Amino acid sequence: MKIALLHGPGEVGKRSELLKIRSHFSRNLVSIVDLKQDDIAKIEEIMLSQPLLFEGRRLVLVENAPETLDLEKLPKLAGELFLAVMAPSLKNDSLILKSAHKLGAKILLFEGEKELSAFPFLDALLEKKPQAFSELQKLLLDYGWVYVVTMIYYGLRRNLLPLPPQGFIQRKILAQRQNFHPQDFEQLYKLALQTEFNIKNGAMAEKVALAKLVQAFIG
Repeated sequence: MKIALLHGPGEVGKRSELLKIRSHFSRNLVSIVDLKQDDIAKIEEIMLSQPLLFEGRRLVLVENAPETLDLEKLPKLAGELFLAVMAPSLKNDSLILKSAHKLGAKILLFEGEKELSAFPFLDALLEKKPQAFSELQKLLLDYGWVYVVTMIYYGLRRNLLPLPPQGFIQRKILAQRQNFHPQDFEQLYKLALQTEFNIKNGAMAEKVALAKLVQAFIG
């Protein structure tokens, strides 16, 4: 079993790295546990379960891992299972970081400075503003399509997950949610996945595929 701990304020960097990890696994063999909604016992349950109809390398993705998560208490399995753990910025003395070091996990820290340039695009997208198209072109030129798709996933997840504590970000998310029906976010997430698939397989050019995805957001 291999373990990777991805942490830090750089959400885009984490998501880009996660895309690389996920590309090595069949979609049917990827399981997700979100510790904002699920309890830790679900990680163990999924790790110990084996899909009946599919065989091969499995990925268990743990989202929103807290500092108090002790990775040493999870099952130590042989075989081709990859545990990817996503966490916010962690203190050096946090339990999750200490246990990751003890287990020899791959630990990656992602800073957040680069991501500031993507938020005008993300805000225009979720506020249904046509300027999302011009912001899209800037991001494609500077960072490439993987960065753009990763930010779109981040924006959608931010609207699908429970609201953060009161403050500016909460007010912004509430305002953006008013532009969509709740089921719209799930449909757009599926469309983003299909867009990524179409680009990777050469079915559509990057600019065309992403322009169509932006159009689906802004109507």
